[in-house]
Amino acid sequence: MRGTRITLTADIKALGTRHRAGDHGTVEEVHTDGHLTVRMDDGRRNFPAHDEVHTDTA
Repeated sequence: MRGTRITLTADIKALGTRHRAGDHGTVEEVHTDGHLTVRMDDGRRNFPAHDEVHTDTA
């Protein structure tokens, strides 16, 4: 899943960073607790759960 493009399906707020459903990013890390580290297109990181993202297809 690393390197996969995603779209958020829910609003996410983490570490003072807020992203809205529909925002896009790229998965950097997959964690065993079900969360991801995602580099959002605005350059900030966020930490959605697997069920809060949709995998983009080409």
